[in-house]
Amino acid sequence: MPVEKLPKGIYRRGDILWARFKVKGVEYRESLRTRSVAVAEKRLKAMRLEIENRVYYGAAEAVLWEQAVIAWDAWIKRQGKREGTVTRYLVSLGQLRPWLDGKDIQRIDTDMIRQIIRDRARLGVTNATIRRDLTAMSSVLDSAIDEGWIEENPAHSYDRRRLKEQRDPIELPDHTSIAAVLDVGSRFVDLAEFARETGMRQEEIASLTHDQIDRVRMSASLIRTKGRRAREVPLTHRAFEIMDRQPQYLRSPYVFWRGAGERFKNVDAQFYATVRRVAHKRAQLELPFRIFRFHDLRHLFAVESLRKQRCSIYELQQIMGHASIKTTELYLDHLTPDEKQAAIHGVARNSARNQRFANGEGAENV
Repeated sequence: MPVEKLPKGIYRRGDILWARFKVKGVEYRESLRTRSVAVAEKRLKAMRLEIENRVYYGAAEAVLWEQAVIAWDAWIKRQGKREGTVTRYLVSLGQLRPWLDGKDIQRIDTDMIRQIIRDRARLGVTNATIRRDLTAMSSVLDSAIDEGWIEENPAHSYDRRRLKEQRDPIELPDHTSIAAVLDVGSRFVDLAEFARETGMRQEEIASLTHDQIDRVRMSASLIRTKGRRAREVPLTHRAFEIMDRQPQYLRSPYVFWRGAGERFKNVDAQFYATVRRVAHKRAQLELPFRIFRFHDLRHLFAVESLRKQRCSIYELQQIMGHASIKTTELYLDHLTPDEKQAAIHGVARNSARNQRFANGEGAENV
């Protein structure tokens, strides 16, 4: 076979083309991340120009990805992000290390981002996770812009609408299984019953403080929400009963607390462990049980609010804190045609609306 003739400064390693050149006696070798000779020539030229500018004209030194992440750690703490958001970013940044460690941030471009997306998809990573990874990467690159290391954020240039998220159908927990878990009767399980009664997210409940509760208006004021938008959540009499049976720790602001007044953490994992224990006991007794998540209680609250005509789909959007009505509309799939019409057009019985104010009434008994 004839030997492939490649342009000067380009060689092939496997199927991928690499750059090899010297500047002031120092040899540089780096993957051009392409099989196309035309693309390789273009990237070689840009790479060489960047290094020559740095060596001969004192342009800004290259900054490794690891250095950028260290600087980002201090930068993100000044941005007012929620602790959970920062934790999720750190998970994503850890997953991206095989692609970005040892790379100069000045070399990160849309081509590299496309390659990362392709590689992650081949590994079976969902589009939703890839989108979160891109958000974390973009945050680091925003920090690098503020440091003056780069001028543009290539992660912003990638159209994330191409990474469509496929939502699994909402599966509602059954009342028998919920009742079996609530029968555990611990203060931790009370968080789950409160979610069942209010539709609030687990983090909103775990961080709920007494000064957020308005007993006159029968509502909770939520400030630190997933969408970073404050909202008011109506509370039923049963919701107040759940809160009132929590012994108040004088030095703790939290409604639901453990130990020496600390708030509950890792709620989802702890709740799943509780559910698994209940499932095991039920199986030993040959009793029916279907495993469910803490978040499924929020789904059940939403569906039953519409089924019982306590609110319209648009009112439910506000209660749930959804940024888009399309998210709330997913609950319509669990309604009959008549229930859908009532939810969309806001037809609600006054008795159902007032149900939350009646003593001991609220969500359906479980």
